[in-house]
This record gives sequence, C-alpha cells and structure tokens, in this order.
Amino acid sequence: MLIDSNIFLEYLLDQEKADKSYKFIHNLNEQKNAAYISDFNVDSIILSLGKYKVKKEIMQIFLNNLINSNSIIVYEITFEDRLLALEIMEKYQLDYEDALTLQSALSTNSREIVSFDKHFDGIDEIKRIEP
Repeated sequence: MLIDSNIFLEYLLDQEKADKSYKFIHNLNEQKNAAYISDFNVDSIILSLGKYKVKKEIMQIFLNNLINSNSIIVYEITFEDRLLALEIMEKYQLDYEDALTLQSALSTNSREIVSFDKHFDGIDEIKRIEP
C-alpha cells in the first residue's frame, strides 16, 4: 500500500480527520515494511507544513519519524515515473501530484492507496482506502 500526503497532513495540521489518520499511522508502526510513501509526497508534506507556518521542529519530528520507521518505506521516484505520470494525468484527468502518487503506487506494486482523495476512486489499477 502507498500512503498519500493527505493522511499525514490531516494529523500534522490537526484537521477534521486527524484522529483517524493518527490511529492508522500508529497501528502501521507495529508492522514491518507495511507501506510506502514517495519522496515527492514527503516534500509535498513539508511544503504544505511551511505554507501553514508549522514550526520547523514539527517538520523535523515528521522527517525523523520517517527515517526511523520500520513500517514505512520511502520510495524514490524516477524520471520514468514522472513521464508515466504525465500519461496518467491525461488518462484519468488527475493533476500532476495525484498522477505521480498513483504512478508511485504502481511502481511499488501497491494494490491500495490510503487517501482521503476521492480522485483515486474508479481507477482500475488501484483501490483507494481510508484509514
């Protein structure tokens, strides 16, 4: 499974679905190599936190938790992923971020994307699930 940025942002920004996101991430920590997140999504999370003026220390904690996680693997996207994402944009009318997230899921052989983003519904190659 691949985790979308919005799962972490809900928790880190204390938004409406923060509790669900926190429980999902916490439960995931008990499993080894259970999920992926792309490095692109990691950067997207940091950029969003900066936009909302979240303290640098919170960003550092987030990054350190990823570094030390046994359950979440950071997938490094390739230029091929980027090119394929452009095709996905056209095929499914997704923006680049969602298309690259989908492509990252496909590249990691993930069968599910954990996301609150309904844009992933109805895509044959992957199933969207919520925490």
